[in-house]
Amino acid sequence: MTAKNKVNNKILSHLKDKELNKIYKNFEKFLKDRGINSFTVSLSGGPDSLALAYFSKCFQLINNKKVYYVHIDHKIRKNSTAEAKDLKYFIKKFQINCKIFTWKKTKKIRTTQKNARIARYGLLEKFCKKKKINALLLAHHQDDVYENFFIRMLRGSGIKGLTSFSSKETYINKNLKGYRPFLDIKKETLLKVTNKVFGYFIEDPSNFNNEFLRIRIRNLLNNLKHEGFGKEKFDLTYCNLHSANETLKYYSDQNILKNTNCFSNKKNTIVINFKFFKQPNEIVLRSLSSLISKTNRKYYPPRGKIMLKKIKEMRGNSFKKTTVGGCIIERVNNTTLIYPENTK
Repeated sequence: MTAKNKVNNKILSHLKDKELNKIYKNFEKFLKDRGINSFTVSLSGGPDSLALAYFSKCFQLINNKKVYYVHIDHKIRKNSTAEAKDLKYFIKKFQINCKIFTWKKTKKIRTTQKNARIARYGLLEKFCKKKKINALLLAHHQDDVYENFFIRMLRGSGIKGLTSFSSKETYINKNLKGYRPFLDIKKETLLKVTNKVFGYFIEDPSNFNNEFLRIRIRNLLNNLKHEGFGKEKFDLTYCNLHSANETLKYYSDQNILKNTNCFSNKKNTIVINFKFFKQPNEIVLRSLSSLISKTNRKYYPPRGKIMLKKIKEMRGNSFKKTTVGGCIIERVNNTTLIYPENTK
């Protein structure tokens, strides 16, 4: 038996563990139900992403599929490059080939977690495009859902924003989708998997730094548990909000269906009748945001505050024309047109 086969057999042998086997079966079903064969794994080196790398490697071996593993070195911490090299060397022992890309910052870009995230996804998008991959696997887990809920609540998000992270699928761009197969799994479970399989992971010092909002939220959640607000109560609240969000989505879709149509004589132009703006604010906001995203082919619409201001303008009798989200919105008699800026 070759050394490579020995390593692969050792990797798969961990699936004899009932808990790991159950997670893998659900993981495999998740991919097959969505027709995902080849994909890229976003690998940070933390316990969550290493658990994702492990199950992805099992899928790769069992189904003989092409899987890529990518780590982004943000160079925010002085030890990040050394850690990236250690990670690459360590997981190579498990026949996992990790590509490392470095965030090359300019003086104009501030070194923040938000900018690092934007840069990370940008580099991952470029890699996936080069390899003709349309699926990116992300290691977000159940704890992330809770944390993001409170982060978005502090930012004043509405129901849609509060519940959006619960989706296991998200558009990165029109050709690339992100998938979160672990949203039902606790962080402690993924840590157990990583310790059992690898006995190694990178500990990010920022996880203990109260300067970051996410860490303060994490500490808040731990305190709330002592006040009786645990997982069960959170899930009940989240479920109710999700149900309300689905109801609003239904009426938003109905508004688009009944009160808009495409104008065939003008490329990519949508015509809105006057009834469209007679709906409640939230329905108009969602409907219009969706139409703008469809028109400019971007998956992230303008912020709610901007949209509400524009909607107020459009409802006025004196409204003629405005620009928002890369689109021109123009009033012609009793109808409103939406079309991309670059077409006129």
